Parts: sequence; structure tokens; C-alpha cells
Amino acid sequence: MKAAPTVDILRNEARRLAALRLELLDCHPFWGHLLLQVQFVPALSLPTLAATDCRNHIWYNPKFTHHLDFRQLGFVLAHEIGHHLFESLARREGRNPHLWNCATDYAINRMVAAMATDRGPLYRPPAGKVPGLGDVRPLLDKRFDGMTAEQIYDRLWAEAPPTEPTTITLELPRGPGAGKVADHHGGIDVHLPNRLSAAERGALLDRISAAVDAHRASEHDAELPPGVERLVDGLLPPSVPWQRLLARYVGGVQAQADYSYARPNRRWLLEDLLVPGLHSEDPGRVVVAVDTSGSIGPKLLQAMASELGRLCTLVPQVTVLIADAQVHTEVPMHQLPAFLQRQVFKGGGGTSHKPVFEWIAQRRLQPELFIGLTDLFSDFPVLKPTFPVVWVVPKKHGRAPWGKVFEAELPS
Repeated sequence: MKAAPTVDILRNEARRLAALRLELLDCHPFWGHLLLQVQFVPALSLPTLAATDCRNHIWYNPKFTHHLDFRQLGFVLAHEIGHHLFESLARREGRNPHLWNCATDYAINRMVAAMATDRGPLYRPPAGKVPGLGDVRPLLDKRFDGMTAEQIYDRLWAEAPPTEPTTITLELPRGPGAGKVADHHGGIDVHLPNRLSAAERGALLDRISAAVDAHRASEHDAELPPGVERLVDGLLPPSVPWQRLLARYVGGVQAQADYSYARPNRRWLLEDLLVPGLHSEDPGRVVVAVDTSGSIGPKLLQAMASELGRLCTLVPQVTVLIADAQVHTEVPMHQLPAFLQRQVFKGGGGTSHKPVFEWIAQRRLQPELFIGLTDLFSDFPVLKPTFPVVWVVPKKHGRAPWGKVFEAELPS
């Protein structure tokens, strides 16, 4: 019977995993942002280095991982996130499971091996004998450079059609229970046969999109993995409800805040890990302007009030302005529920958004986001604001001079 790892080994592995999170946040924000969203779970029964459910967890066996150096452990973590990134199981379709597992590992390992800084490769694959585990031979081959998992699968099939793989029984803490999984020999992990629900897949895609936004906001020199830009561009089709589109956009804006040790992430403090939390000078400030001009009829105004209630579930701090050609009312966050119950909107005159942006400038505010509920038949300042702007509009609307436009299900 193999000896269990000591408490010191368990603690040291937790520290190394936390350090790898921070390193990736610093040297490759895209990967770091994705890694912050998952929970590391030690699994002493895991018969390999790692496993993932492609949702919220990465399991690792400290009996084996503590024999890896820091760069090798980093390779393992990035490999697991690669399965999240490219939805390995969802793309399998009718392909042979064993050969598909090999093809995805080849594709992901080439991608991780290409991660580099100005000092050279960031991580290196674990290879050779690992005490208690045996030979580890990652599926890594230069001839698959630039190829998708689908292309690699076709080549592997042509070279040698697959035989029936051996299976192992897997039982993971905080996991899907016990079950049999294929052992693709020589890999650094096992692949859980879990299919994501539509909601889980949507949450994963939103997470990937937010990671891209965080990477772009960082202005970091590190390149995104091949195909990620194309993946993100096609994440959300036009039929997706505007609320989810806006939620993703808000997530991207908030991802531009800095990570700070002064406000550590409480979720990880509970596990005795110091992980920086999001921090900005004016956290969560969002200004929403409701257009109450004469072109906004009673039905449209009532629909806007409903959308305003939904907006407030997406952002932590909201100041609402009621305005037509002037700002009539300022509604702070704590008064908003009572205001929405009364639905007394002053206005009915001409339309101009200039007073709204003047109101913001006079108070020297720099909101994380401005949201305008309007039909866009209005006057606007000539200069674009320095903060992000979103317009939530009915199907029949004017043209926005700048900002992001979302069509809500509002009566025209």
C-alpha cells in the first residue's frame, strides 16, 4: 500500500498551485483569468497527475504532482485549462473516444508548449518516471503544429485505426461520482466523460470571452492561443437574449480592473490561499440614464422600467438619471426599488443626452460603465466619453454616435 502524502506535501502543493495562478495572471492574463475561475481539488485516488470536468474543477494527485518541478506543474495546469478552452468532449461527436482523447491532447500540448516569455518557453512537459505513477509520456509531436484536433484525429485514424482502450474506474471528491474512463496511456490526465448542459456551456463560453477581454485590457504582449479570437467572435449568436449579451459585456468591462493583494479574493482565503481580488479606484460605479422625452410613449417607458430592474441585477452599484433635455431626477441605488414601484417619470419634452454627460462631468465621475435606455433620437456630445457606453434600445431606433448598442425586447 502506497503511503499517503504528508501534510507538508499537501500544503506545499497548494502553495505552488496558488503561485502558478499568480504567475499566469502576470505573464499571460488570458490563461490566468481562466485559471482563477476553477477550483483545485486534491484527489489521492486519482491514478494520474490531473483531471478536469471542463467546468469548475481541476483535480490533482499531490502524491504524484509533488515530484514535478514548477515548470512541469504549470504545463499540467495549462493543459487542463486547454480542455476547457476547446470544449474537448462537446466536439467529439461520433468519433472514436480513445483516438479523440489522443488528438485533443496532441493539439492542446502543442499550444501549451508554444506559451513563452522573452526568456523562452514558459512551461515544459513532464516526461520520464514519476515515483508511484511510472513513465509519463505526454502526447507531444511537432508534426501536429498548427493542426486542429479534428485534423490530428483524421491523421491518427489513417495511420492506425484505434483498438479498444483499457479503462480505469475513477471516483473524485466533489465530482460526478464513480465511473469508468478510458486510459490513453502516456498522457498527463484522464478525461471525464461529462457533457455540459446548455447553461453550463453558455457559462463556460462567457468565461472564455471575459478572459479575452481581460487579456486585451492588459495590453500584454503575450499572444492568444490560435483560433481563440475566432472562437470568441462566434460565441453568442444574434438570437441570444440581450441581457446575456450585456452581462458578458459588463463582465469584460469589470475585467479591466486591476488585481490587488490589498483586497484578496475571499473565496480563496477560505482555503488558506492568497489570491488577488479585483480592485478599482471606484468599484462598480454604473450610471444609467432613462430617456423620458416626448418620443418615448407610455408603453415604451413602462418597458424601460422593467428593463431597468433587470439591469440592476447585472451590476453592483447603480445611479439612475431620469432625463429628457435636462436631468430631472437622480435615483440612488437604495431608492431604486421604491422608485420602480411608483414609476413616476418626469419628462415629455425634447431629447438631448448632452445634459446627462454634463451631469457626470460636473461631478467628476468616471463610471465603469454608462448605460442609456433610449430610442437614440437625441442630441449627443461631440466628444466620445472616456468611459464605456452602452445603449439599450427598441427595434426602431436612431443611430448611436459611439458606444455599444443592444436591442432589447421593447415595443417600438
